Amino acid sequence: MRLRDLYTGDLTWRELSTYVRGLGPQSRLRTALNAGRVEPTGEQVLLADLFDMTQHVDWHIQAANATKKSELPPQAKPYPRWWETDKRRRQHSPQRRARLEDARRRSQERQRAIAEGRLT
Repeated sequence: MRLRDLYTGDLTWRELSTYVRGLGPQSRLRTALNAGRVEPTGEQVLLADLFDMTQHVDWHIQAANATKKSELPPQAKPYPRWWETDKRRRQHSPQRRARLEDARRRSQERQRAIAEGRLT
């Protein structure tokens, strides 16, 4: 397959996307299309799910055998999935950050006004 076939009509855009999706998750092209992050293999995803499920079942067994509620073990944290983006750490746009800061400032002003008795 040659990329020039795309422009001669021998290769369609759909066929090209199928070839790209068919590449392995460790390929350089898939990594580049994923903003430089290597995609996980099927084994990695399956093992992370299996680890979480095993911890969840283990917690249920311990909780069922606990005599008091205070003896319940804390629930296990999920296995860290490096391929998923953390929504809490997501970078906000400058406009969103400015709106958030403005809302915090207004909230603090309101709290001060309530404490001073200007607002009830």
